[in-house]
Amino acid sequence: MDVSIIIVNYKTPKLVLDCITSIFQHTNGIEFEIIVVDNQSEDQTQQLLEAQFPSVIWHQMGYNSGFARANNAGMKLAKGACFLLLNSDTILINNVVKTCYEQLKSRPDAVAGGAIQLFPDLSPRPFYNTFTFERPFWIMPPGKYFERMIEKLIPQKLYDDPQQVDYIAAAFLMVKRLAVESVGMLDEQFFLYGEDTEWGWRLGKIGKNLIFENCNFIHLEWGSKPERYNDINSLTYFNRFHHQIQLSNIVWLRKSYGVPRFLVLMLHYWLWVPVFYCMKLVSNVIHLKNPFDNLENQHKFRKMIGVFSKHFWLILFKKPHFYKL
Repeated sequence: MDVSIIIVNYKTPKLVLDCITSIFQHTNGIEFEIIVVDNQSEDQTQQLLEAQFPSVIWHQMGYNSGFARANNAGMKLAKGACFLLLNSDTILINNVVKTCYEQLKSRPDAVAGGAIQLFPDLSPRPFYNTFTFERPFWIMPPGKYFERMIEKLIPQKLYDDPQQVDYIAAAFLMVKRLAVESVGMLDEQFFLYGEDTEWGWRLGKIGKNLIFENCNFIHLEWGSKPERYNDINSLTYFNRFHHQIQLSNIVWLRKSYGVPRFLVLMLHYWLWVPVFYCMKLVSNVIHLKNPFDNLENQHKFRKMIGVFSKHFWLILFKKPHFYKL
């Protein structure tokens, strides 16, 4: 078996069926299997899938296990020389699985391969592939000086190989079985988000993570998480963190960068709470308003930091924990 394609499903029957349809439509020239791991969707996905694609392997987790645990369960069932972690909200438009597999197989120095993400209109979709995505974690005053400072403190790593990246987003992530056997599977303490970044950190220690420019696929915007579209519309400069995403990112940062970086980040968040309140109080006074008017954003920010703070000691001492909000 060349490639085991693993798709995690949670209440996305149409997306899964469309994704698998595109796989069978465009994938040829290699031996592959498809494993769908379900996080207790409690819908008709299994029946629809078995009727339309009887060769697809169905595995029921029995609870909402999140992304890491479900993919690990799929990898344990997989027979392929490579594992392809594929989002349910993706559509293949060419024989990208074979192209990626052959290029990854031809590179003994590589451990994982990925593809270019596209919007449905086939225009390039921006996506992170370097650890510089940590920069937005830090709330900095506006201005070029602070932009340059954060860029200096968190520099982008440059590689001699133009295809090499820090990590590959797990919307389409092909990993060699031997690499997984060497560094281990996804960290099952992560419920959702951050697990592919942390995995890329470990994989990068034994080989190269590569993005193949001649490989591409459609990643539907908000496809498997449509409620996040509403979150985007309500974001402010301070309240720009989705709680589950940022908690996972903090766990990743602590595990990969150690205690000092984690402590500085948390101290920086705690200090911003009173500063943010003071900024609003002063603004209200200047505009001749009640000092305590319109503090909703400040309260929201304080509660968000409180969510992260509740996990402080668990994260600091790396206590085994399932970080699900």
